[in-house]
Amino acid sequence: MEKTKKNSFLQRISNKYKDICKTHKYLSSIITIALSLTVAMGIILVTKSSMSSNKTVTIATNIAEEAFYNKNYESAIEEYQKIQKETSWPFSNMKIAEIYSVKGDYVKSNEILSKVYEARNKAIDSKNKQDLKEQDKELINYIVFTYFMNGESKKALEYGELFLKDYPEDKNLLKTMFTIYMTNNDKEKAKKIIDNYPMQDISSSDLAILARMNMLVDNWNNGLKLLKDAWDKDKDEIMVFDVVEQIASYNKNEFIKRVSELEKKNPDECVYKMWMAKVYSMNKEYAQKSEEIIKNIENKDVGKINIDLIQYKAYENMGKEEEAKKTLKEIVSNNPESFIECYIASLYDYKIEDYKDALTYCKKSILINRDYSNSYSLIADIIVKQTNIKEVNGAEDKNGKKEKGDSAEPYFRTALYKELFNSTTMTKIAGYYSNIIKDSNKALEYYNMASQINPNDAEAYYNMALINLNNQREDKAVELLNKSIKLDNKSAKYYRKLGEIYLNKGKNEEAIKAIRSSYGIDKNDILTLNNAGCYYISVEGDVDRAMANFKSAYEGINDKTDNKTKEIITDNYNRLKNHNKSDKTTLTVSQFKLVQ
Repeated sequence: MEKTKKNSFLQRISNKYKDICKTHKYLSSIITIALSLTVAMGIILVTKSSMSSNKTVTIATNIAEEAFYNKNYESAIEEYQKIQKETSWPFSNMKIAEIYSVKGDYVKSNEILSKVYEARNKAIDSKNKQDLKEQDKELINYIVFTYFMNGESKKALEYGELFLKDYPEDKNLLKTMFTIYMTNNDKEKAKKIIDNYPMQDISSSDLAILARMNMLVDNWNNGLKLLKDAWDKDKDEIMVFDVVEQIASYNKNEFIKRVSELEKKNPDECVYKMWMAKVYSMNKEYAQKSEEIIKNIENKDVGKINIDLIQYKAYENMGKEEEAKKTLKEIVSNNPESFIECYIASLYDYKIEDYKDALTYCKKSILINRDYSNSYSLIADIIVKQTNIKEVNGAEDKNGKKEKGDSAEPYFRTALYKELFNSTTMTKIAGYYSNIIKDSNKALEYYNMASQINPNDAEAYYNMALINLNNQREDKAVELLNKSIKLDNKSAKYYRKLGEIYLNKGKNEEAIKAIRSSYGIDKNDILTLNNAGCYYISVEGDVDRAMANFKSAYEGINDKTDNKTKEIITDNYNRLKNHNKSDKTTLTVSQFKLVQ
């Protein structure tokens, strides 16, 4: 019955339509065309949307730069040469000099830099200098930066000081020269750079950068004041907490001490609580404390993005992976549009191992804000992860060689150009060359640069010690480890590594002293317990004491212990357990393995 009614209704509509069409001769054609256009438009929009979503995002401004970021260096040079032929302004040649610098051909790079400087002077002489002002500021900073990266510190200083006479308030040049003075241990000139830094209409991110520069030259009071000013200006400014992280990573105790004092004097100021929460979130041991602080201030006027990022890091260090991912996801809207939203979206996709989307969002964040150095570092991290997956699957590059993740190199270089005195970036690049590319010389260059900017960075000296040890330069390794210990005598691993070197060299008294120092700091450190066992069995021949240490190390193995460490400790424990006590043969250190 219902079906009959429906058919009858449709029939009436159809008849009515035919009657109208008879009266209005062209109506049928018009309706048909309109419907066709509607369908066609829908198809076009869907196709356009699909094409847009599948389009590869690039941060390059031309073909040459695209080739550079893809590490097609020869192609990049050829393209820059083509661009250079069209103009007398030598910026493309400057970029060629940069490429040779990244490749490690410093002689060729320096040769081109010299020609770039000459061409720049000719261009300025033949034109109105004012017309070239902005182009010139970019060019001269590249010249100074590249000479510095080529190891030509003296030339970098010479050119930089010359250019400062022309552009005494250029922020990029000032930051580059600040770094060069710091690496030359000239803090007084570095302080003058800070004094000349322009303050008019200064942004919150610039205030944060200036704050860090002050703290690097031990102007703590002014540095912390400027950092608070940056926070007051914009509570969602990510650079404020980047600075906290960077300073606390190498000088945590001093930072906590000074901020704690400010917090006591100003108990109603949330900014100091936020900084403390950030510092605690960076450490597995104190991450819980960070979460407690956040709970007390999350409903106050503290912004939104930074407190969530602190919470994310706290969850991560507490081992709460799902909560960490959820926190990141909640920050980002369904369609991220701002620089920080795109950056965090990239961070989230990186966390869930969706590296394709992570790369896209990170590039989008750069297109919105090209000056945030951490975006370039994140792209480099993503590329390394992608390459690791390819390596596992046996992927090869176009020349048939195993991929090593070295296409991350151009992004690391840009990250450093954007923020040269960022020692966190320097140590990340050093680790990249050490662990991925296996180039210990370049790794040492970057660790050494980081230690010159932050002479109190105990970890930089420790990493340099490990590289020297691997290169059989044991005496240098010992010297560097003693530097680390002088700066931070609360780290068990510095003493443990020192004890390992002494034990291998047969310096038994120094070895046990270092091992006991390590044990005194962390009695549950299974690596120290294992090495102590090696000492007692091979030096003192004390089987019972050695067994006690090996057993404690063995029982301390958990699901976070890496396979190599687990294997060494288990093998040592079983070897001694199965040793016949009546056997009077002296056991040697070579029969047992130290944990490296």
